[in-house]
Amino acid sequence: MVDPLVGSRSTTVVRDLMQLREQMAGFEQQIATGRKSETYAGLGNERSLSIAFRSDVSRLESYQSSITLVELRLSISDQVLTRMDGVASEARGSMDPNIYQLVGEGKTQGQVTSYNLLGETLSMLNSEAGGRYLFGGQDVSSKPVETINAIMDGEGNRAGFVQHRDERLLADTGAAGTGRLDVTQPSTTQVQLGEDGVHPFGLKIDGVSNGLTNTVLTGPSAAPATFDVAFSGQPIAGETLTVSVTLPDGTAQNIELVAAPAGQGGDNAFEIGTTPDETAANLAAALTDTLEQLTAVDVRAASAIAAGTDFFDYDGGGVPQRIDGPPFDSATALRDGTEADTVFWYTGENGTDPARSSATARIDDNLTISYGARANEDAFRVLVQNLAVFSSSTFTDGDPNDEARYSQLADKTLQNISYPAGVQKLEQIAGELSAARSAANNANTRHTIKTGTLQSLVDGIEGADLNEVSVSLLTLQTRLEASYRATSILFNMSLVNYI
Repeated sequence: MVDPLVGSRSTTVVRDLMQLREQMAGFEQQIATGRKSETYAGLGNERSLSIAFRSDVSRLESYQSSITLVELRLSISDQVLTRMDGVASEARGSMDPNIYQLVGEGKTQGQVTSYNLLGETLSMLNSEAGGRYLFGGQDVSSKPVETINAIMDGEGNRAGFVQHRDERLLADTGAAGTGRLDVTQPSTTQVQLGEDGVHPFGLKIDGVSNGLTNTVLTGPSAAPATFDVAFSGQPIAGETLTVSVTLPDGTAQNIELVAAPAGQGGDNAFEIGTTPDETAANLAAALTDTLEQLTAVDVRAASAIAAGTDFFDYDGGGVPQRIDGPPFDSATALRDGTEADTVFWYTGENGTDPARSSATARIDDNLTISYGARANEDAFRVLVQNLAVFSSSTFTDGDPNDEARYSQLADKTLQNISYPAGVQKLEQIAGELSAARSAANNANTRHTIKTGTLQSLVDGIEGADLNEVSVSLLTLQTRLEASYRATSILFNMSLVNYI
């Protein structure tokens, strides 16, 4: 029979042994995991600090994850802009106004090169990263730019650029081929030149400088501008009449007609007749011939440029513009193209806010970067538009005006694609995106440093000192072994041991 005192002591010893076992298991767990506790409760008073530090680390890692995605997108955008700048440079090299040699299908080698560069540019504007399109503003799920075939040649019932260009040409040249200006003679001694209506097409009269003696100039009137020259006698050879006009693309041109002695007429000259009536008739004929020549060359080239603006230049919710016809050669207005009858070359989000703000990312508690882009921004659109205009026009060796028209067209597109002052440049977009990328990289560096510091603090709170734990474990093992021996002796004791 076991002594009651011994039983009571054994119960206490067993409880102590259990506690020692629990402590030993805890130390073994710390050695295995390197952590003081698997629960925050085991950290004591420092658990609130651990929770706060871990929350900070999680927030910073979330920012870094966002920065990683932004860096990928900006890296691809940077590559696109770099190549696009190269495309613009190659295009400028192909638009030489002085090299006119057709290689096939009514085009020069420079035009063929420009067409290929247009295709490459459109492809780059459809760039995507991880399923997200980069140049469609807020619309990142679909391609923001149509195919080159659809844009140039149309698709089904939807007109492409070439069709609109041809319709615009009719509207600018007019049925008479004089740039929508009419030459008439209200009387035998009068010559009148007037616009055929109030509309945006053809030539516009800006002013007249009359250097002809024995004549009276009346006008120009308000729109539609009209003026007339009335002869009361004969002008003197060498005197001039100068008409300032604006071409369809907004550029200015002067029409200068020189009075010449009988039998010495020619380009830009009218013969002085034997009577004022004959002189007036000669001036009317010379003015008509000059307008026809101007229309065949300068107006046609300018019309192609204007057509490019109508078709490609729309943003802030705008749409392509079409000629309100048929008939087109007497049209008086532009109309909005619709998705049913016109190819919209840019189909991405077309908001009124700055393009950069169409995509944003928070990269720090108080820092958000803007890195969006739209393919119809001026810098991109100017490149696409002028490549399309230059590459689409056709010429023939049999037309005596085509070489001059080609030179005019090449010169105009070359100037446009050189990004004159006041026009957004590719470098500007690249600089803005580069600034966003730099801000993201700087933030990422800060987060990396701060995360390391916070993680060290967390490790200091939650991490176990393995040397200290090992010493404690050895001490505990010694105590536990001693307790086991004492318990063994205790349980082997009986009343006989006390007698």
